Amino acid sequence: MFLIYGEDAFLIKMQKNKILKKINPDNEYDLQEYSYLEDSLLTILNDANTIPLFSEKRIIIINDSYFITEEKIKTKVDNKEYLTHLMEYLLTPNPSTFIIFICPVNNISNRLKITKKMLELTSVLKATNLSYNELTKFIDNYIVKNNGTIKQNLINKIVEYLPNNLYIIKNELKKLLLIDKVITDDLIENNMTKYLDTDIFKLVDDLLKNDLNNFLINYHYLQERGLSSIALLALITNSVIFTRDIIVLSALKKTPSQIAEILQIHPFRVKKIAEHMHNFSIKKANNIIKELFWIDYNIKKGIIRKEISSDLYLIKLFDIN
Repeated sequence: MFLIYGEDAFLIKMQKNKILKKINPDNEYDLQEYSYLEDSLLTILNDANTIPLFSEKRIIIINDSYFITEEKIKTKVDNKEYLTHLMEYLLTPNPSTFIIFICPVNNISNRLKITKKMLELTSVLKATNLSYNELTKFIDNYIVKNNGTIKQNLINKIVEYLPNNLYIIKNELKKLLLIDKVITDDLIENNMTKYLDTDIFKLVDDLLKNDLNNFLINYHYLQERGLSSIALLALITNSVIFTRDIIVLSALKKTPSQIAEILQIHPFRVKKIAEHMHNFSIKKANNIIKELFWIDYNIKKGIIRKEISSDLYLIKLFDIN
């Protein structure tokens, strides 16, 4: 039995295919796929306990195995009452059946009994996001394999622009290569999907660099995209809190990859923030956070009117000589 979990659908698929290639290299076994959210777990377990008729072994894939998390997910079938049956099956599995459990989340709950049993009795594989170097290598290889060309600095730009998700990255690269095999800066700027977390990161990066002009340009751009001042302030505040956490963890001698894992953020974000940390202390981060909370509070209380630009208050976040 196997358990695969992680947020990246592409990496999960790669892990699943590796397992299938190992246990079923000649595609001779019966393969069935189910969803924990849509199919009866009792029916799935009955199939798992049944000896296959036309092959030596059976492979069952159970997608959407959210029972190992505490997330509240809407389901077509209520399988909670059958989890005790699953616990029993885990203790005495059918030797003729391979089961692959797949859960599309980054974190599972170790407090649940069923999760503890799964971790104890299955082979666990986490679809871990790639490091910065692995991402650049993946992008370079994908473009070369598809007869495209790109400069190294633009590969770095793609990593900066996109979430650490190979499914998204692959689709964006495919789109660019359909337009032109030579990937240029203009091609990326005009055709690549803009992701909100990347835009917020740019905004906070301007704040870290004390670049008031670009900060206000990017802030107004996000307002034009429909984000309210309150929503923007919340996103900026969270990012500054992340920055403060990175400073603290760096002081504790944690590596960038360890920090990215602890905070569950893109390794590239850690790398970029670290470049400006010499100008950004914990005290300064706390002062900015307090100022952002003050602005947010006063907007909500009506002291700062929403229709009036908050630029004058945001300027206070910067050191102006």
